[in-house]
Amino acid sequence: MKIREARAAYTQQLDILRKRQRELLKEKEAHEAQAFGAAGNISFGGDGTGGGVVLELSEEYRRQAQELQEKLDRVKEQIEEHIKLRDDVIELETGIANAEAAKQQGEAMQEYGEEVAKCLEIARRISNGDRVPAQDEKKLMDFNMEVYMTAKHMASMNLDKEHEEHDSLWGEEEEKGENPDPMETAAESEVNVEIPEIDLADGSA
Repeated sequence: MKIREARAAYTQQLDILRKRQRELLKEKEAHEAQAFGAAGNISFGGDGTGGGVVLELSEEYRRQAQELQEKLDRVKEQIEEHIKLRDDVIELETGIANAEAAKQQGEAMQEYGEEVAKCLEIARRISNGDRVPAQDEKKLMDFNMEVYMTAKHMASMNLDKEHEEHDSLWGEEEEKGENPDPMETAAESEVNVEIPEIDLADGSA
């Protein structure tokens, strides 16, 4: 399963569980509101004058109240479990994305270092009065015009030396594609996770 699929599955189940939690809370509130009506017997306390009213809740009310609370507790536990599972997947996704970004940055730095080394070699060849391809000269000019001009100046002082003719250090350059987005790479990564079944505390899942 891909990370994006796991994250979406956990989120979807969380939405279902939270909806069920709201329904149970409303049911509990309605049940408590009826306590003074259908669920209890009123007796007078103390001296019988009505100075202290005692509500004796029926056994059926207590049973229903306990059952509702147990359902709420079960749903709450599942919500907490799914939040943790989703957070674990998000943490893994972030870690993969950071690793991919670091890899791309490292590759870019390595490529830049190679480009610098080639440009310096071109400058050395030009300084010796050697002949280099036009594209290599342009690479050096784009890299650092001051270095290029210095190399050309030194070449003018080496006209009487034996000169070599060099092939391009770059050869035929291939067109480079764009680096993939690190977050997209992470989201498409495969992950070995299970999506637990949910119990809506009403016999369905």
